[in-house]
Amino acid sequence: MPEKIASYKIINGNRYSFFCDLSGARVFITEPIEGGTPEERLKRAWKIAKPEISRCKKCGRFVCDAMYNADTFMCVDCSPWENPPKFCRHCGSKVSISDTFCTSCGSALRYEEV
Repeated sequence: MPEKIASYKIINGNRYSFFCDLSGARVFITEPIEGGTPEERLKRAWKIAKPEISRCKKCGRFVCDAMYNADTFMCVDCSPWENPPKFCRHCGSKVSISDTFCTSCGSALRYEEV
């Protein structure tokens, strides 16, 4: 079975642009790839681009850094950056998803502000 490759377009017959499966943003563009069959050129282009594109370990999509949660090695569709807290991490009170501060102790509920 051939290796899975990120979405791509061929530019001017010998340059390859690789794209994020979630955002559609271009992640990498190669220098001109010369010689060999089209399949061989694509393999060489992918070998160059592959280290620049992250792959979700859950769904297998190729994504740009902005769409990749490096803490979990998954795309942000499979593992969002931050799930809203259900309880205050300071006092343990139950909080609403719309709350930005705990109604009991006043602490900020966003994890990165702790």
